[in-house]
Amino acid sequence: MTKLKHVKAIQNGDFRGLPISATSTAINLTGNWKFFRPHLVAKDSPCRQACPLNIPIATYLDKLSSGKPLEALDLLRDTNPMPAVTGRVCPHFCQSACNRQEFDEAVLIGDLERYLGDLGLEYPHPASAEKKTEKIAIIGAGPAGLSAAFFLARQGLKVTIFEKAPTAGGLLRYGIPAYRLPRSILDQEIDNLLTSFNIDLQCNRNIEASELLQLKKEYHNIIWAPGLQHSSLPTPWRTIPQIKGALEILAAINRGENIDGQRFIVVGGGNAALDTARSLLRLGKQVEIVYRRTIAEMPAYEEEKKQALEEGLLINEEEVVEKIETVANTLQLNIHQTQNNAGRINAGTFLKTIETDYLIAAIGQESDLAFDNNDSVIKAGDFDHGAASVAEALASGRRAAENILKQLEITPSIDVNEGSENPVIVENDQLHLEYYSKKPAVSVPELDSRIRKENFSEIRQALSEEQMKSEIERCFHCGSCTACGICWFFCPDVAIAIDLEESNPDKRVLFDYDHCKGCGQCAAICPRGVIEMEEDH
Repeated sequence: MTKLKHVKAIQNGDFRGLPISATSTAINLTGNWKFFRPHLVAKDSPCRQACPLNIPIATYLDKLSSGKPLEALDLLRDTNPMPAVTGRVCPHFCQSACNRQEFDEAVLIGDLERYLGDLGLEYPHPASAEKKTEKIAIIGAGPAGLSAAFFLARQGLKVTIFEKAPTAGGLLRYGIPAYRLPRSILDQEIDNLLTSFNIDLQCNRNIEASELLQLKKEYHNIIWAPGLQHSSLPTPWRTIPQIKGALEILAAINRGENIDGQRFIVVGGGNAALDTARSLLRLGKQVEIVYRRTIAEMPAYEEEKKQALEEGLLINEEEVVEKIETVANTLQLNIHQTQNNAGRINAGTFLKTIETDYLIAAIGQESDLAFDNNDSVIKAGDFDHGAASVAEALASGRRAAENILKQLEITPSIDVNEGSENPVIVENDQLHLEYYSKKPAVSVPELDSRIRKENFSEIRQALSEEQMKSEIERCFHCGSCTACGICWFFCPDVAIAIDLEESNPDKRVLFDYDHCKGCGQCAAICPRGVIEMEEDH
């Protein structure tokens, strides 16, 4: 046992007693000395702020880390009706904003979302609110239409979706290759959504804008979400049979149709261009991409670009097609080096002539549907805001549903926008990273490039349970109290208690203001920046 200093003074009788209180300090209410008091502040993580759907990522990951996957799934579904889909095809705006990426690597939020989404395929959505008499018609069963249907049917409204195609999904089914989004996953997600809320889906029903007047007589409200149906083609190209649009080619491939020709040139640098080229590669075609800027400047997702290059796709950067001639049943393309003149791309030096069977244009999307703005018809999805991500389309559908609920004076049973107005965002410099250790993201397996370019099997594999747990441990849970206990440990006045059983992160830390002296130690060391000091009145 370590001896106390000055113990001889006690032994010599110089001290006849020790300065130790014989009663509890609980009776001494020292808290009235303070000028400031700590309190928990509900804050948003930057990943949630970056998400078009405003998903409370830190909160549902907290549930998952606590061994409550079904509660985490419910929280995720509150804002996102199709997590098994977005976990695969979303560009994951959240990961780009993750505070962890400045520490080592961003948390793989997309893969964690997919993990929960796949779990949800076996569980129906929670029961909807009491059934109501209002009937809503939705034109288009793409991501925006399906999202709107979900948020309306969840409130008990009767929803009918009219879809011109034989099956639902829109861009998800006909525009995204199966190696990115397996059809079985899409089918399960859609079937789960429709059956959970008894949504009426009527396929092979092409509703023209001229028919809206009749629909208005049958339905209280209408949402117009047909998407963008066609690829944009330059006027001179539209009369050349060997020039096709990327959307049309992708739809044909996804329907299992035979694709004529062997040599293909794809013009463009977005996801549609890469999806088309990579799908053609899998059909055994010879494919090249011609893009007017550099590969680094291509708007396609980084993962898509990386995988395309691994598969051997040839991408000709900083090149343009300047002249097209038809010779017999083939096209001869004059390829020029591009020149960037104050941001405007022009054709420069002639480089070569390429002979090809087909030219595929992936330079934009458009709609040929006429539509007059009408207050009783709400636009949603790509038709409303232009081509965007699946997450943005889902968010657009949700806003359309919220607009209708507001018109009908129905208060949503779940406030998906809670705290989204003027939120306080936890920035990286507000975190105390000394409590964390460097831990790179888990390595998610992918099919070998030599194997995957021969078929449409899904490339990126699912996280194992062990990988899921490892990845969750990396989350800082920015702006969300995890009851870590560090504030309790460092409190000099023993004026903090931790409620480990509390499910609400904003109520897990209990302050004893009768004894807290307002020193601010807890706020200074909180790893997640959720404790702040306020003036004590």
